[in-house]
Amino acid sequence: MGIENTTKISRYYDYFRDKEVVFTKANLNFLRMDPRQIYLKCNGGQWPCIINSTSLQMAKVIVGTSSGAYVEINKKKETPVSLRFCFIDEDGAPIFFFVNCTVAEVKPYQGSNELAIVNLSFTQRPPDDLIARVGEFVEVNENFNIRKEERIAINKNSMRELGILKEESVIFIANVPRRCILKDVSFGGARVMLLGIPKFLQDKLVQLRLLFSDTNEQVALNGSIVNAVFMEGRKDISIVNIQFNANEIPMSYKFHINRYITSYQKKIIENQMKNAEAAAKAAEEEAKKAEEAKAAREKKIAENMAAEKEEEKNAILAKVAAAKAAQNPQGEEQAEAAAEGEKPAEPQTQGAEGESPAASEASAGESPAAEVPKEEKAEGSEPKASEGSDEIIDTEGHEFIKSAAEEKAESFKNKLDDQLESAIENATDISK
Repeated sequence: MGIENTTKISRYYDYFRDKEVVFTKANLNFLRMDPRQIYLKCNGGQWPCIINSTSLQMAKVIVGTSSGAYVEINKKKETPVSLRFCFIDEDGAPIFFFVNCTVAEVKPYQGSNELAIVNLSFTQRPPDDLIARVGEFVEVNENFNIRKEERIAINKNSMRELGILKEESVIFIANVPRRCILKDVSFGGARVMLLGIPKFLQDKLVQLRLLFSDTNEQVALNGSIVNAVFMEGRKDISIVNIQFNANEIPMSYKFHINRYITSYQKKIIENQMKNAEAAAKAAEEEAKKAEEAKAAREKKIAENMAAEKEEEKNAILAKVAAAKAAQNPQGEEQAEAAAEGEKPAEPQTQGAEGESPAASEASAGESPAAEVPKEEKAEGSEPKASEGSDEIIDTEGHEFIKSAAEEKAESFKNKLDDQLESAIENATDISK
């Protein structure tokens, strides 16, 4: 059994288990039950009985008070019994199965002393064959009462689902057959198009005949015309609405209408589920894209923050390195030398040893530190006049320039110390 049938049977049992079906002749024909093959089995014996009604939880059977079944049941009502059902399949072969029961009640049937009605309660879930047949029967009648006015337009698709070969049919009006064309059908009526004048068709008793190809059965639907109008643009063709007599509608017709409605409803539900799945998938993809975009933005922000911190770190390290270099003694000497280098160069004459002017210029192009020989530094770094020249270096002016350079170097050192302290404080704040 397929998954679809299993699901349908479970739905029938869940929704219709307590719905009772009375076995009239029409119902027996629709359910394809053989009433002559219904038996009640008890204490090793088996006796025929008449099934009155059944649901998916209980059944009622009629037995004679002189039968062995009645005697065995009255001996001990707690005695377990089995009810045998018999249905005919589409090929005409019988289908037998037993349902285990207990006797709930025994009482006379309609006050008769010769017949008794026995109420049986099923001790377990009945076989799927019984659930499928009884459940479908109950569903057809439920939809007939609830969805009586839902109309099915006649087209190629609906004709195929309904099992109608063609839209042309026959309608009997006052026992006179006429050709008609089906426009739509429902549980409770139909709309057809035919030749005639509306005022002569209104309120007439009719019988609409339909042929179903799947069962090769022609059904007759008795009713009356409740409305008749001219077809638009025509004065010889009428469109009439027929209302069927509710108590005379064949179960076969109800079955075909119900099958179409349930299949159509199933398609709608499947489409809704597909649309819901597609919407959920689209929403999931949108959420995924949003998460990816958010992650990319956060990554970009983190990279920018890391770059800014790296720049700040490099700037701090540069300031610290500059401060350390300023505190280095060699750096002070270089600063003093740089300060002394600001002293303007004095003109020199040719030496006594006959140095050429070019040599003097080369000596003048040397660095300020090279202008004072090492021997003179050792003797007190006193200024010395060039040989062959009457000009003498002003000692006091030299001392003044040297003092100014030292002050400038001291100021530069203090400034570097301040920058170092500020850099260290900034580094401490950033680390915190």
